[in-house]
Amino acid sequence: MKNNRWILFGLAMSLLLVSRPVLAHHGFANFQMDQTSTIKGTVVDYELINPHVQITLKVEKEAGKTVDWNVEGVSLNMMVRAGFKKDSLKAGDTVSITGHPGKNGKPVLLLMKITLADGRVLSAPYE
Repeated sequence: MKNNRWILFGLAMSLLLVSRPVLAHHGFANFQMDQTSTIKGTVVDYELINPHVQITLKVEKEAGKTVDWNVEGVSLNMMVRAGFKKDSLKAGDTVSITGHPGKNGKPVLLLMKITLADGRVLSAPYE
């Protein structure tokens, strides 16, 4: 009976150790925090959701080609406290977004601020 308790305890501890990385948060490790980029384009999608607010922006390149940029905000709770609302952006809005670019060269940004067409600025709360 004593051995079974130790075996059960050992299995429980092993499960906790293995599951810990799954609960970890990636933070801002995917972004170049010492650099900023600004892109201007048309909002395709805006999701004020957990775990991170997501914005898809269609940015026009040379010769009429476009690139979809994925812009990631911080947590929903922090963004709402900073003034972001469900209707802050809608598909078709033209905006300028400044953020930290991804390290992998893909069209991704960590949101710092959004400048709306009317000149209003929405800032990410971690800056």
